[in-house]
Amino acid sequence: MKVVGMIPARLQSSRLPEKALIDIAGLPMVVHTCQRSLLARSLDEVYVATDSERIRAAVESHGGEVIMTGTHHQTGSDRLAEASSGIDCDIVVNIQGDEPLVDPAHIDAIVAPVVQDPSLQIAVGVTPYRKKGSTSDIKAVLDLEGNIMYCSRTDLPSDARTPVPEMLKMCFIVPFRKAFLRTYTSWPQTPLERVEYNEYLRVLEHGVKMRGVLVHGAKISVDTPSDLEEVRRLMEKDPLRHTYMRR
Repeated sequence: MKVVGMIPARLQSSRLPEKALIDIAGLPMVVHTCQRSLLARSLDEVYVATDSERIRAAVESHGGEVIMTGTHHQTGSDRLAEASSGIDCDIVVNIQGDEPLVDPAHIDAIVAPVVQDPSLQIAVGVTPYRKKGSTSDIKAVLDLEGNIMYCSRTDLPSDARTPVPEMLKMCFIVPFRKAFLRTYTSWPQTPLERVEYNEYLRVLEHGVKMRGVLVHGAKISVDTPSDLEEVRRLMEKDPLRHTYMRR
């Protein structure tokens, strides 16, 4: 079984313009994500999928591989569906380009259930989380089998009656079976997807099980200037960066 990691990346970003190329400890953000993904044992190949020649140049200058896509895509999953169409593989792993501290061990853990269970079409990482009221972070609740019941920018579950000291936040390492990725991206946007601005609700609204895989210590994605400053501080102390920055 062949598993390919793909990192969708674009220049447009309303809160952090050109964030894929922002320098973090001497490397563009998307290059950190690419190099760390290459350390995952479960991935046979890793590509950055982009419509930007500047991103392509940055990634290739550091030895990464790039697949160019169209400019029309509404979501990262749509970009991956195009990029993977010419790749011979069984599983496509969506790895967000704005997670420069992604842990390769987390990639391996989240991919494993899809490799092991042929009935499972998609999985996603979830990690313990305590911050309240953050609409940029998507929280999830699981059923008794570990599948995502619902996910929202609102805090879940509600603490209106019972204290909830710890929630689960989704961390967007998302392995798809390739055939399901093509099916999923052929569906139109669904009502809750539009309300929550969360493309993975389309999976749940179609009744497809999405396994939530618990990982600990997942770092933040970079969505705001304050996120960027935090990631820069964390990167200075991160031991993994020395592994790939010596290459």
